[in-house]
Amino acid sequence: MDSLKAPMVITAISDPEFEGLVSRALFSQGWNVIARVMDFSELLRAVSINSGEKLLLIFSTDLPGTHTAEMEKLANPGVSLFGFADQSGNDRGFSNIFVRPTSPEDLILIILENIRYSGVRTPMIHTASKCKARVVAVGGIGHSTANTTLAINLAQEGALLQVKTLLIDANFQAPAISTLLDLRKLSSEPSWRDFCENLAVMELTQETITDFESRITSAGENFDQIIIDLGSITFLARELSDRRWGSTLKIWATRNADQFIFTTISTFLAQKRCDEFIQSLSNISLAADIHLVNTHSSDKRASELIASKKAHLRSANSWNLPWDPRSCQLASKENATLAQVAERSALRKEIVKIAQAISANSQQ
Repeated sequence: MDSLKAPMVITAISDPEFEGLVSRALFSQGWNVIARVMDFSELLRAVSINSGEKLLLIFSTDLPGTHTAEMEKLANPGVSLFGFADQSGNDRGFSNIFVRPTSPEDLILIILENIRYSGVRTPMIHTASKCKARVVAVGGIGHSTANTTLAINLAQEGALLQVKTLLIDANFQAPAISTLLDLRKLSSEPSWRDFCENLAVMELTQETITDFESRITSAGENFDQIIIDLGSITFLARELSDRRWGSTLKIWATRNADQFIFTTISTFLAQKRCDEFIQSLSNISLAADIHLVNTHSSDKRASELIASKKAHLRSANSWNLPWDPRSCQLASKENATLAQVAERSALRKEIVKIAQAISANSQQ
């Protein structure tokens, strides 16, 4: 199948409510649902009629008339299987079965994490079990919103709070953590590199993203907290249906983060971009606690602006960080964190508050 061509899909789901959710989600992506069958005999006919085509078969384990052996016989180079558990969550002995999602957005995320359009190739990132460590994703609504500075210093403050922390640079467009902390050849590290007590750093690349699942599983076993710098997430809603490698971490973080921090600034264009971003979040199902952070709060109206944005976000926490270029420049010059070079600065004190809040929220 052409890699740019939407897959041909057969749904084999007897529950009309769940089948409707699946079909709506697939139609919304422009995928070609060629048959919607309700028992195994209908499924066999649909597969037979479309023999010779590359098919994606999405089924539920409670499909009448089917058993594990019969379903697995359908799998071949032309037919790829994608199964969901029954309404009670029972996999009924089938292998590689997913729990049913509750929204079209969640379903699309599950599928896109595990297939790459043409024929279902080996996935970059699977829907793995929940990471054992607390996951904090940090992304900027636009560029130059200081999301990397915030991620670095949140990781440092977590370490000082005796929380064993891993900082991951997943800003594929403009990785900067290794430069800012003078960690040369960090991207070639097989796992992570220790920076100071309770704090280690990892940088992901196109080459290392392929073994991300094993890396994050290992990290979950070794750290209490993982902070991920995602770079710009301005078009997050759009990227959740993107199949390029650069979007995989954003897809994973959207599903797995416990806390999601969005950074913005007070300029007119930035606020316009922030409004559009918040509106786009209505298309995303986020389970994470949301934090909206204004990182350049020199404007007297900054608190008022950020509060107005918070009103449109579910249970969002809002923060205003004082504009302190002097401390930031000193940290950059010394390849250090604010705790190391500007311990008493107002900026550092506010970041400490965010670090403490993240820790408290995650322990509830």
